[in-house]
Amino acid sequence: MTPPPQYSEHAEAELIRRGLDIDVLECPACGGRLRFMAAIVLSSAIGRILRHLGLPSDRVELAPARAPPELHDAWAC
Repeated sequence: MTPPPQYSEHAEAELIRRGLDIDVLECPACGGRLRFMAAIVLSSAIGRILRHLGLPSDRVELAPARAPPELHDAWAC
């Protein structure tokens, strides 16, 4: 039996920074470095937190993927 992969908050933050050019560990107020405290992954807990904060907690229905615009125009004969 193989052990589960190790979770690294720093690796996740680095992926977001590289992919979206967003530094999620930078304080928006002072520019200092934030410290990772926890990752909340349980959907029921996330819903409770969002409702407590008065934020929308309903799941968003995803639309099916579509072709890029340049390909879509080529297919619309």
